[in-house]
Amino acid sequence: MRNTHEETILYGVNSLSTLIEHAPERVKRLLFIKKTKLGARETLLSRAEALGIELVEAKERQLNHYLPDVQHQGVMAFVTPRALQGWEDILSPETSPLLIAADQVTDPRNFGAILRSAEAFGVQGVLITSNRCARPGPTVARTSAGASELIPIAMETNLSASLETAKGRGYQVIGAAMEGKPLSQVDWSIPTVIVIGAEGKGLRSKTMTRCDELVAIPMVGQIESLNASVAASILFYEATRHQH
Repeated sequence: MRNTHEETILYGVNSLSTLIEHAPERVKRLLFIKKTKLGARETLLSRAEALGIELVEAKERQLNHYLPDVQHQGVMAFVTPRALQGWEDILSPETSPLLIAADQVTDPRNFGAILRSAEAFGVQGVLITSNRCARPGPTVARTSAGASELIPIAMETNLSASLETAKGRGYQVIGAAMEGKPLSQVDWSIPTVIVIGAEGKGLRSKTMTRCDELVAIPMVGQIESLNASVAASILFYEATRHQH
């Protein structure tokens, strides 16, 4: 959904509100459908206008052209894409004791939901790979409620090598896997990289070999597994309550 090589599209009230609050300089222009009803969308428009962001009233068909089959909530913006970082730039056990790594999480909605939980629980950074992994963009921004525009995200080509780099910098690497040990048997108080696998597939075998420990969430009901974002939320909570 690129408009030019220098712009991408974000949409939705929550994601754009987050971006305007924290990085308004990235918003080049904001398109909106005129409505008289007051609410969060109108608050967003007022805030954007106060910050000097260009506002353009548009027809619904124009937004639908850019965002077909999407619930855009009557607002979208052309923005400067967020720069991704290098993994080693994020690694800092003293200031960033909790990081996550995505192992081929390709669904942007799942990835966005994971980022939303990660930001809420204070995760300090995220690692993705350049192949077979969702990247920040319109859908991720929307489903993360703008968290993808806040949390540092690094991209590397080789997940295994990146996990080894983290271990060399003093992190333990904990993988989420159904065959893992209970949460209570992991020392979450030390700097940790939590590795989350793809929905329905989990971690790859090679990734598991790079983990110091595998951890599982105890299940007592008849449902055998949780989706990736829900499982990630539980792991983030468990880690942060021991680190703070």
